[in-house]
Amino acid sequence: MDIYKILKFNNAIKNHRVKFLGLWLLSVLNKRYLAIQLDPVLACNLRCKMCYFTDDDYVRKNMKGIFKEESIDEIANVIFKNALKLQIGCGAEPTLFKHNTKLIETAKKHQVPYISMITNGNLLEKEDVESFSNAGLDEFILSMHGVTKETYEDMMDKGIYEKFHDILRFITEQKKVNPKLRLRINYTFNQDNFHELKDFFKVYDEYDIDIIQLRPIDKIGETTYNEFSLKKIESDYFEVSNFLKNETQKRKITLLYPQSIYRNETQSLKVKTQNDSSYLIPYTYCYVSPKYFWKDDFDWKNETFSSWKKRNNWNFTLLKNVFKSRKKLDETNRNMLNYSVEIN
Repeated sequence: MDIYKILKFNNAIKNHRVKFLGLWLLSVLNKRYLAIQLDPVLACNLRCKMCYFTDDDYVRKNMKGIFKEESIDEIANVIFKNALKLQIGCGAEPTLFKHNTKLIETAKKHQVPYISMITNGNLLEKEDVESFSNAGLDEFILSMHGVTKETYEDMMDKGIYEKFHDILRFITEQKKVNPKLRLRINYTFNQDNFHELKDFFKVYDEYDIDIIQLRPIDKIGETTYNEFSLKKIESDYFEVSNFLKNETQKRKITLLYPQSIYRNETQSLKVKTQNDSSYLIPYTYCYVSPKYFWKDDFDWKNETFSSWKKRNNWNFTLLKNVFKSRKKLDETNRNMLNYSVEIN
């Protein structure tokens, strides 16, 4: 299954009413539509300066916990039946979890169509890449915050630039054995690392990259790096993003980039966005961690997703959104970005 073609198709449907009607139908038929993002462990080996792991108070209060190995089957039985995609890792580092191969194998057993892992890559070894790929992982997503060694190691404190290149090399080699395996780069940008993107392919062209996503900085705590304004780069944003669009097109790389570098704006940088894709996120995005599962009232130890839907009259909730205005939906759509999907 090509998850990026599904994203592009979703973006092509401009009317939110049509989107919610389709989502309602999938739910009524008990089909797959959830994008599960699972943090099996709430910890990280790095201290990236734009991340809440540099906010000691937040980490002390929130980032503790790890799933036991036996929890994998329990989670799978509760919700994998309705998963369109499973992403291992979200707000923490999943390679600190020792049972990822079993997690991937279990998701495959439950026929989850697409399985990815998002990681900083610094703890991965060649054997891990082979094991995860052989278990059925569809995609490695590597996070980076700098093109050069100086910026990478400054922004991703405790990260090792050479190790990052090693893992890119390991995955590129594994893709020769498993051509279906994908490699994606998530580049979080701020006013200080943004212009380095023009040199991206001078440094990383040797690796077999399939997807690149550009992610503007977001305030997610009292982080070490606190220059959240993007005003200094707004005049250059379309020049650089168009440059990347052209370069990725030459290399047949899919590019995901926000139509606006500002959140919650329909009029920004002289471009009006008309995509309603982000309206679906509160109804399709399912976060799972040792401290949280899907919704506040979801008791995953004692109910399944299907039984929760019935208890909350979920299908009717989805149907009601067909008749809501954009203005009404915006009230529950805070801090979302609409992304363009350029498949080459």
